[in-house]
Amino acid sequence: MGDIGRILNTARDAILANLTAMNVTGSNVANVNTPGYSRLRPDFGSIGVFNAATDQQQIGVKITDIERLYDKYLDAQVVQQEQYGAYSQSQLDVLNNVEGIFNESTGGGISDLLSQFWGAWSQLSTNPSDVTTRDSLVSVSQSLASMFRQKANELINTQNDTNKEISNDVTELNNDLAQMADYNDKIVQIENSGGTAADLRDKRTELLRKISQIVDVNYYEEANGSLNVFISNGRSLVEGTNVWNLQVKVNTNNASFYDIVFSDTPNEVINGDLKGGKLAGLIDIRDTKVVGYLDDLNSMASTIITRVNSLHSSGYDLNGNVGGDFFSTASTSARDMQVDPSIVADVRKIAAGTTVNTDGDNASAIAAIKDDASLMGSGMTIDNFYESLTSRVGQDVVNAQNSLDHQTSVMNQVENQREAVSGVSLDEEMLNLIKYQAAYNAAGRLVATVNTMMGTLINLGIDTAISS
Repeated sequence: MGDIGRILNTARDAILANLTAMNVTGSNVANVNTPGYSRLRPDFGSIGVFNAATDQQQIGVKITDIERLYDKYLDAQVVQQEQYGAYSQSQLDVLNNVEGIFNESTGGGISDLLSQFWGAWSQLSTNPSDVTTRDSLVSVSQSLASMFRQKANELINTQNDTNKEISNDVTELNNDLAQMADYNDKIVQIENSGGTAADLRDKRTELLRKISQIVDVNYYEEANGSLNVFISNGRSLVEGTNVWNLQVKVNTNNASFYDIVFSDTPNEVINGDLKGGKLAGLIDIRDTKVVGYLDDLNSMASTIITRVNSLHSSGYDLNGNVGGDFFSTASTSARDMQVDPSIVADVRKIAAGTTVNTDGDNASAIAAIKDDASLMGSGMTIDNFYESLTSRVGQDVVNAQNSLDHQTSVMNQVENQREAVSGVSLDEEMLNLIKYQAAYNAAGRLVATVNTMMGTLINLGIDTAISS
């Protein structure tokens, strides 16, 4: 009966091994659409024990390991591409809003109003005594000043919104870092006890991808399975179960915008150490690109205010008095640009003439500012300068879109390579399921055969006893 018992043990091991294999296959099929899932593969190992001296033998099969199929180098490339893609995406999102601010396609923007503004001065030069023409000039001038204020405030609001998003992203990042430390702890505990933490490893990899979308990170895995994550300057974010959080700190020298620091070293700003990810993209937009647009807008407003006021104050109004400021000099920035209240209250104070004889020569000189290519540098008129500004915004949008398209293409390529290694193929899993089911059924048939043999032996024993 010992040989029959060994056969039953072999059949039992085969049933259990193939049952486990079918469970693993079922898990693969069930997670075919799970993001970041790495397919599992059961590794079969033979059992072969034989001792001639004692006639002890046992042969069969067992599952030696359940392998998680992945390529750590492909995973590293995916994490890296996430950083680049998130950087470009964050910039494109903000730049699309900025492009909308400078949209001149429907008319009524600064370009259109500048044309009306110069035209109104030219019209006044031909009819300097006409009050209606003067009212029209003031109305157009107020609309132009209002548009400058609107554009400037929209740019500043864009900066403020970006600043808030930076703060929100830092909060989200800190939550993710805490979750990463928790995954490290659980993975180490499970694997130190001999278990397999494939599911937690997949979740940790997905979390790492999410973290890299916010901030550019490097990482390495310890021998015990925990993951250490750090930024480009070498400062750690996560080591095992230890976490170093980031926080935002108000910079009073930068429009009270947030700087990013480590919580334990609040005086060390790390803005410049962030080279990729959403945070780096937002900081660059807030502190560089939008600042550049706003500076150009302020430069235009300041030039118009200064030059128009200079000529206007040298002329004479309808009352025969020397002209004052046409635009208010309380501020020369775009966000505060406005027609001087005294002009709005009495349009007769518009100094259209160069003499007290109510000529329109001064209004003509102000209209000629439009063609002065020495005001904005690089041989550009004020109108040309604004066209250059809007063109630069458009080009920045195109550059961000091209960068994102490139990063997306590279990411798709890397994702396809990863999918070939770690992704679930339903056709392959169905073939495996048929194979394991056939082996399971065969082991069951072996049990049935042994059962028949044992019945025969028992019957032989009964017949022998009766014969005796």
